[in-house]
Amino acid sequence: MQDARHNRIGRPRSRPGTSEGSVRVGPLVGIVTVMRELGVDPENVFEQFGFTTVQFEDPDFEISYVTASRLLACCAKATQCPHFGLLVGKHARPSSLGVPGFLLLNAPDVGTALSALVQNLDLHDQGGVPVVDIQGSSTFLGYVIHQARVEATDTIYDISIAIGCCIMRSLCGASWNPAEVLFSRRPPADLRPYRQFYRAPLQFDMDRNAIVFPSHWMNHRIPGADTLLHRHLEREADQLHKLRQANITSDTRRLLRTSMMTGNCTISDIAAQLCMHERTLHRRLREEGTSFQLELDAVRYDVARQLLAGSAMPIARIAETLNYSGVSAFNRAFKRWAGFTPAYWRTRNASSSPAHVISSTDRQTDTTS
Repeated sequence: MQDARHNRIGRPRSRPGTSEGSVRVGPLVGIVTVMRELGVDPENVFEQFGFTTVQFEDPDFEISYVTASRLLACCAKATQCPHFGLLVGKHARPSSLGVPGFLLLNAPDVGTALSALVQNLDLHDQGGVPVVDIQGSSTFLGYVIHQARVEATDTIYDISIAIGCCIMRSLCGASWNPAEVLFSRRPPADLRPYRQFYRAPLQFDMDRNAIVFPSHWMNHRIPGADTLLHRHLEREADQLHKLRQANITSDTRRLLRTSMMTGNCTISDIAAQLCMHERTLHRRLREEGTSFQLELDAVRYDVARQLLAGSAMPIARIAETLNYSGVSAFNRAFKRWAGFTPAYWRTRNASSSPAHVISSTDRQTDTTS
């Protein structure tokens, strides 16, 4: 699908002018239930971070995105459950996302709903963004992390993609299934929980985390949608965005991260998405003490480390994903950032997740609907 025409829906709005984003705990409230179901007392883990489980009963409670990632890492380790993120994500519903979630449920159709998700999820989550990428007859609903210094990325992506599937089933009916599900990490040892939930072929070591479905679903009318309530929620979302202070560096980094999937991440591409001239973008970034190249390098470095550590994707494919002209150019850049070649860095930092070899039986199951 590399040569397919891309049509990415909407663009995320501005985030607050902070170097570290926050996240509402709405979709994470399932952590407590999941841990208890797995026989682990969540209080012991929460106390290490200065939290109580009572605080996680309030979906509007906000915590740092980085802290949330560290909490998830500790919870997953305490439960020793390799699909902990999937279990947490299954507990979430569109309403867990606050205003963006209620906008989804009251949109006239799926396309409008997902556009609202892209434009407004920053009201809930300032460490990652959803991506809706239409490639002809297939649409990809994914999520990318743009916050730096994040732990437990596999768990976060498991949560996010499961939420995406829950959203589609809320909009299209409980029997809805994706055409396939893509993960950027190595496959877990046990695929059964993923098969049972998604009811679709699973692909690992991919260049993105996303659910894939036929594009005709974008025109599906949402039953029970309230047009007046949707209009009211749009106005409320607009007012909430006006209260937030824009930060061009954060906007640029976020757009670079989402645009990297489609290869449209030159300064002209990003400036166009920000509705400004290239010279203006250069000047605004300079005023904030950075540059377009510095931000592009930072995003590439973050993504490279995620893919090198968490997947078995060949280095040549990683170089292509990051829009390098070839492996040599990627090797030079990575060595400049890390002091090591990508191959050597991978041997020192590869994920400790158990390897999984897909048998011929597994392969048949995971390539058919």
